[in-house]
Amino acid sequence: MENIMGKIAGKISAQEMIKANTAAEAAHREQIENQNKQYEEEMGVLRQNAKNMEDRLNAIEDVLKDLKAEKAESEVSAQELDKAIKELKENLSDRLNKSDEATHDVGVRIYRNVQASVIDEQKKQLDSIKEDLNKQMEAIRSEFTVLVRQLDSMQRANRAKNRGIMPLTVLIFLVAAADLVLMILRIIGLV
Repeated sequence: MENIMGKIAGKISAQEMIKANTAAEAAHREQIENQNKQYEEEMGVLRQNAKNMEDRLNAIEDVLKDLKAEKAESEVSAQELDKAIKELKENLSDRLNKSDEATHDVGVRIYRNVQASVIDEQKKQLDSIKEDLNKQMEAIRSEFTVLVRQLDSMQRANRAKNRGIMPLTVLIFLVAAADLVLMILRIIGLV
């Protein structure tokens, strides 16, 4: 009996094991199916993201094409602007050169005119100064001649009387000469 019981117990445990294995396999299959569903959902999300990325890349390519077209247009415009700027620079340079030449010519004429008028004015002033100087020199000479005559007559009169007049005469002569020099310096404008 024990044997039968052992067999029954063995059968029960084998059946239970089969049931447990079947249940485990079913649970494993269900888990795999759930994972497959989850993977399929994730694959759908990845496909949607890939489509979105593809759309974005297409949009970026379109923008790049537009930018390349605009760049080509701007390069053409830039080349045209460069040509126009070069022409303007050349034109401006030519005009500036002509203006410089005209300004130089006018400046030279004005300088020559001013120089001629200054020379004429200097001649007039020098002639006027010479005339004044000659007049004053004549006046000084006449005064000096009078002084010399007076000194001479005084010397003769006082030679016998006083020998101290000679230094006074020399002193007066020196004062008159200094006065003459001061007058000449005033006329010239140095004093």
